[in-house]
Amino acid sequence: MQNNPKLSILGGDYEFTLQVSGTWQGIDCTYIPSDLLMVYAKILNFESFEVSEFSLSNFTMMRDKNINNIVAIPVFVNRAFRHGIMWVKKESDITEPSQLKGLKVGIRDYSMTAAVWLRGTLLDEYGVHWSDIDWYANKIQRFPAPERANLSLLDKDPEEMLLNNELDVYIDPRPKDLKKPLNERKLRPLLNNVQETEKNYYLRTGIYPINHCVVIHKDTYEKIKNVAPAIFEAYSYSKKIALQRKIGSTLIPWGSRNWPEIMSIFNDDPFPFGLNKSNMNNVGTLLKYLFEQELISKKPDIEELFLKESLDW
Repeated sequence: MQNNPKLSILGGDYEFTLQVSGTWQGIDCTYIPSDLLMVYAKILNFESFEVSEFSLSNFTMMRDKNINNIVAIPVFVNRAFRHGIMWVKKESDITEPSQLKGLKVGIRDYSMTAAVWLRGTLLDEYGVHWSDIDWYANKIQRFPAPERANLSLLDKDPEEMLLNNELDVYIDPRPKDLKKPLNERKLRPLLNNVQETEKNYYLRTGIYPINHCVVIHKDTYEKIKNVAPAIFEAYSYSKKIALQRKIGSTLIPWGSRNWPEIMSIFNDDPFPFGLNKSNMNNVGTLLKYLFEQELISKKPDIEELFLKESLDW
C-alpha cells in the first residue's frame, strides 16, 4: 500500500487554522505555527520550504523581479485595518493623519504589506503622499525603497527614536510599548477613534485589507499532485469550523464580544477565500498602491498572480 505524501504548512498561530492539519485529497498535511519574520526570511533567502503563509505585497514584488520559485493561491490568511498602526507619544499634539506631511516617521520595514496599505490610505483618505514624509527604518530591509521615498536606514530602533524625540510618528501593528502595563505606556494611537474610522472605511470601500496569502514552493507544486486544491480545502474547512465556534480575535476585527454585529457587517465571513468580487477589489487596490508607490515596475493583472487552476475556487 502506497503511503500518502506528507506536507508541512508554515503560518501564523491563528485560532482559525487549528483544523488545517489532516488528510486532504490524499495528502497528509501538518500545520506548523511559526515565527512569520523567520519564515519570510527563509522564503526571501531562497531556502527550502513546502507551503507557507507569505506577504502578498512581497510576493508581488518578487514576481515583478521575475523571481518565480514560488506560486500563490487565493487563500488570504491575514487581514487587518491599518488606521490604528500610527503611534505618537502621549503628549504629542498630532491628532490627524493629514498632519504627517513633512514629519519624521519611523517604520521597521518599508515594503511590508501593512506599510503599503497605510501609505495608500494616507493618500486616498487624508491627502498625504508618501514622498512628502521623511521615513526612517531599520538598516536591513526586505527590498530597496524607491528613490522618492526619502528613506533613511539606521542602526537605531525607530520606536526608541520616537521615545527619544528623534521622530514624530512610529508605524507598527504591535509596538513594544503595548506589552507594558497600561499606566506605564508612553505611546498612544495617532487616531483616537480607530474602531469607528475602520468601520466607516469598510462600509465605504468594502475593503478589509489583505496582508498575506498562501504560497507553494514550485518544486512542491510540481511534485505533489493536487497540492493546491488540497491546501485550499484544508484552510476552508478549518475556517468553517472556527466560524461555528464564534470565538477567536484572529478571525474578526474589534474583538469577539460583538460577534453577531461584526459578522453581519462582513456577511458572515470576514476572511473570504478565492477571487470573488470583494477579494478582486481588495487585491486590486493593493496592486494599485504597490504601483503608485513605485515598489513594482508595472501593475499586473490579478489573475497573473495566482495559479490558473485556483481562479474559479
